[in-house]
Amino acid sequence: MILIAGSNGHVGKEIVRKGLARGLRLRCFDMRPLELPGVDTSGLDMVVGNVTDRAAVDAAMRGVTAVMFVIGIKDRDKGVTHEMVEHGGIKNIIQAGRQAGVRQIMYISSLGARADSPARSQSAKWNTEQTLIASGIPYTIFRPSAYFVDVTEHLVPRLRQTGSMTIIGDGHYRIQPLDPADLAEAFLQAVDNQKACNRIFKISGEEVFTQLELIRLAGKALGIEAGIKKLPFGPLNFAFSLLALLTGRRALKDFLYRMTRHSVCTAQEMQEVRDAFHIEFKRLEPWLKEQLGKV
Repeated sequence: MILIAGSNGHVGKEIVRKGLARGLRLRCFDMRPLELPGVDTSGLDMVVGNVTDRAAVDAAMRGVTAVMFVIGIKDRDKGVTHEMVEHGGIKNIIQAGRQAGVRQIMYISSLGARADSPARSQSAKWNTEQTLIASGIPYTIFRPSAYFVDVTEHLVPRLRQTGSMTIIGDGHYRIQPLDPADLAEAFLQAVDNQKACNRIFKISGEEVFTQLELIRLAGKALGIEAGIKKLPFGPLNFAFSLLALLTGRRALKDFLYRMTRHSVCTAQEMQEVRDAFHIEFKRLEPWLKEQLGKV
């Protein structure tokens, strides 16, 4: 039995789709029942609960041999932090996993995860990684770049509404997004895969874009010429730093940091992915056209 913690997220849903197609025994664990229109989910186990609730985690973990921790939170979720949900949640998963005899825990981290990251989301993911590594339970950690869905959820709606996007800096920061379905494939191929055991994989799609190129591509898919407005980094950094100091809310400060850093994998890092998994990574433009065609 495989537990998918965060089954309602983009990656979680793709794991469910692919897992069902493979005939795998799956249990979905999320704060609300799985929503997957068009897919027969009658054969799924489902547990509704919060990963920070140890009793709920214990119930979800019974009979589980592998865990896919793909929980994410939104910056707008008030009173909820990555440290609370991801680091606190993985501690509960580990403790319950020891009792359940779990053989493997897989975790979705971030390409920018590091101990001293100014972005608390990324330092929290680092802390989560370290706790998992120290647990003694075999692990696989994925550090993805951005996702294709960032384009459809952020760029496309804004361009539809205003015809333009506002960016921070010169727009030349490079991004290497991937389809959540491709990351889901990596998770499934990691199960009982010795090449993935006790490994951290930095993973992305095959294509690298600047922020400007992503906006123009989204505009092209919509059939418009996207306007682009640029804001200087310095004044925004000062304003967001002051706001974080006065209110204690760092979401905007963290966002500014993430949006002004390259997020790409090296050729060697992607070769390590290819050596362990067999994935044909999708290209963004045809994926985007397909998604917009569904609307």
